[in-house]
Amino acid sequence: MTQCPDYAEYSKHFHDPGSGGALNLPFQRPMEACRRFTSSVIESVIDTVTAKIADLDLARLFTNAYPNTLDTTIAQVACLNTTRASCTPLSFVITGDINAMWLRDSANQLLPYLDYVKQDLSLKRLFLGAIYLQAQFINLDPYANAFSEPRSLAVGSMGKRAVHLKPGVFEYKWEVDSLASFLGLSYQYWHATGDDTFVNSTSWMTAVESVIKVIHQEQEPTFDSVTGTPLPTYYTFSQTTDRPTETQFLNGRGNPTRRTGLIKSLFRPSDDATIFPFFIPGNAMMSVELAHLAEVLEKSRYGNKILANEASRLSTEIRNAIYKYGVVRHPDVGECFAYEVDGYGSSLIMDDANVPSLLSLSWLGFVNETDPIYQNTRRLVLSNANPYYFSGPRGAGIGGPHVGLSHAWPMSQIVRILTSTNDTEIIEALKIILHSTDDTGLIHESFNVFDDDNPYTRSWFGWANGLFGQAILKIYNERPHILSTHFT
Repeated sequence: MTQCPDYAEYSKHFHDPGSGGALNLPFQRPMEACRRFTSSVIESVIDTVTAKIADLDLARLFTNAYPNTLDTTIAQVACLNTTRASCTPLSFVITGDINAMWLRDSANQLLPYLDYVKQDLSLKRLFLGAIYLQAQFINLDPYANAFSEPRSLAVGSMGKRAVHLKPGVFEYKWEVDSLASFLGLSYQYWHATGDDTFVNSTSWMTAVESVIKVIHQEQEPTFDSVTGTPLPTYYTFSQTTDRPTETQFLNGRGNPTRRTGLIKSLFRPSDDATIFPFFIPGNAMMSVELAHLAEVLEKSRYGNKILANEASRLSTEIRNAIYKYGVVRHPDVGECFAYEVDGYGSSLIMDDANVPSLLSLSWLGFVNETDPIYQNTRRLVLSNANPYYFSGPRGAGIGGPHVGLSHAWPMSQIVRILTSTNDTEIIEALKIILHSTDDTGLIHESFNVFDDDNPYTRSWFGWANGLFGQAILKIYNERPHILSTHFT
């Protein structure tokens, strides 16, 4: 039997052959016997796209990054039923160097392969298995954001949490984008394949009902509008920690909010605590995905008109609330979207690299890329007006509190590409990304824009690699002439 190395260590080192380009980026795919999932269709896509990329380092980075989720993070694909003829697939997708399945990450890790599911039955089952397993996880606890492998039912989050967790829950952080990602994966799969069999699943429909219920609960204000007394809360997160981003205000319930139609989210997609609970990018994503859910439930053979109508109503309510409470006037750029608000008039001006972000609003489908408020926001978050935009001799980009100051995330440059129609901007972002790998040939969580001695965090991060693959495919399909450029 082939002895497969730990990819967390493997990914940190140079492996032959080098690309032959100016950076000579290494080949970082595991040997074929060690790949977790293989698809001849995806291998053909890699060959076709790389043949059109003139820059050898960019071609190598795409070769390494695009299949990274399939190569390294498909931990388990199993049947829920005992008889293979009636197998309901379950797919456990880890985030990379953390052996757990985040709802948000796993959905985003699979989406780069969406266009090819109709050409590969095993790929289609992988998607369907992730949808079914995410539904089961949500039914276990709709407020949790990450889960342990079902077979092991490991408990705890990296051994440091004081929060009590149900068996099977890996991390108990309420992030509105977690549930939005489940809805988004379901919709994207249905839209691409026309397969609505999952809608007929009791598990999936129960999960959808849980999503709607949680939205209603998290729209509730802090205080009773008549008596002024604090209302009960449905979720709290509090623990003793030396990092303020790892706990919440007011004994875990979060800072006060008014009733606005927005949804409270006590944590961001970075897994850091929010300051003001109405996290605007997450609400925008949920508004989009509720509209998508309504479409699925209206058109499916197994749909539910009552749920469809409520999803549509909530989508509109949240969208309207974002424009009423989440748009502020900034002294430098004019009207723009705030990152977080509380409904009382307080707002936080910043952006974080993790998606959903303000930068990603057009890519998520919340606004058109030419929308003036979005364009103002985009200028702000890609400049020093954003306190978490970092620029130095090693590159530039948006970071966030999660890894501290001076660490930009390549993910922000990837989203910059996905939301741009400007060739010069796209080329500039590609150059930054290429030089951010620290000669490893993979996309990292973050890179230090100043310090060569502390160059990056997380050598193995499936979502960022897949997102980069999506960006290259978008360029290949829409602006192929860019791929004729030599970047290094």
